[in-house]
Amino acid sequence: MMTNSGACSPFVVRDYFLETAFELRFQGLLRSAWQNRTWHVIAALPGSGKSLGIADLLQQSNSYKHTRGVTHMPVLAIRAPKNGGKDSALGMAISAEFGVLPPMSWSMRRSWLIQAMADVQTECLIIDDAQDLNLVHLAFLKELTDNLAAPPHTRQIGLCLVTAHSGKVIPLKEVFSQPDILWRQFRRRLDTERPFCLVQGHTEEEVRSILIAFEDIYRSQFPDLQFGRWTKPIFTWLTHATLDPDGSKRVTMDHLTRLVTSSLRQSYEQGATDVTAQSLTAIAELMTLRRDEIVAIESLPAPLPISVQEVR
Repeated sequence: MMTNSGACSPFVVRDYFLETAFELRFQGLLRSAWQNRTWHVIAALPGSGKSLGIADLLQQSNSYKHTRGVTHMPVLAIRAPKNGGKDSALGMAISAEFGVLPPMSWSMRRSWLIQAMADVQTECLIIDDAQDLNLVHLAFLKELTDNLAAPPHTRQIGLCLVTAHSGKVIPLKEVFSQPDILWRQFRRRLDTERPFCLVQGHTEEEVRSILIAFEDIYRSQFPDLQFGRWTKPIFTWLTHATLDPDGSKRVTMDHLTRLVTSSLRQSYEQGATDVTAQSLTAIAELMTLRRDEIVAIESLPAPLPISVQEVR
């Protein structure tokens, strides 16, 4: 096997956003909600790439601030407040998207937030980790969107509640099925055709396309890289019951990226110009059969010299 002459330099992980099949499905839903002002609960497995997809959509949303002070923010995206909290926690999270704000009472901020979203022409609100929203947060969302839709603003906005899920249970579905008037009103606002969406991970063929993309990304460090030929064993490893407990037979981007970067790092340190079977197998075993193994750290790295500076 050829050796990697540049192996004396450290392996560099390339941090690129890949427009994978999952992201096309996921962003397609977000764009549809934005364009049609519809409401959806969108679920996907942890590690699928939801947050990365939202960040990429924001970069393409044509937000701008004109030199004369005019601001345009068609899409607002936030992460749901953690550990519960009052409606003000969600209101502050949305307000923070507008930058540094003067202090004001929560009653004043409620009114200010409605006017601010109307002024920047918000068309869609995306809330990531929406499984963390509590009933008070959801009630505030309804109040906020109702006030935007009413005169004088008459602004309908799309709403995407993006959640992580496990098994076949979609968060918030049971909440919106309750008989209370508030939840019946909320449920009525959800899209007729696609109220609850489950975005699937990658099939074996889609994994192949991603591996081929990784070949191009890491070609400068691995001149002979051929990841595509490992598609079948990689797909088998990453749909192991440990990593796919629900038996979806789909692969998440997080698991795939971890396997790729770790096996490449090992291969690079061995001086190889292509990923080695030994590295792939070893990392796959660590991720599945030895996932919960406790690693004993017995030795310390050589201490760095301590810099002593005279204090004047």
